[in-house]
Amino acid sequence: MNEGSKKFKLDLTDLFGVGKNALLVGGAAMLTYVSANLGHLDLGMWGPAIVPVVAVVLDTAIKWMKDNSKKDEA
Repeated sequence: MNEGSKKFKLDLTDLFGVGKNALLVGGAAMLTYVSANLGHLDLGMWGPAIVPVVAVVLDTAIKWMKDNSKKDEA
């Protein structure tokens, strides 16, 4: 089992983990901002057509980021 790098040192595995977490946190922040401000968009006559599509896309992205797959319990 890989126990990580030595104290105060970073290896490629550590950098990959930090980058992955940064992308997930940034993505979650972006999705939260967009979903919170979705109702304030003025899209004119296209609003009723665009808002539901964007809401479904956001919901799908949030579920994908959460990884809602069921784990097998042994």
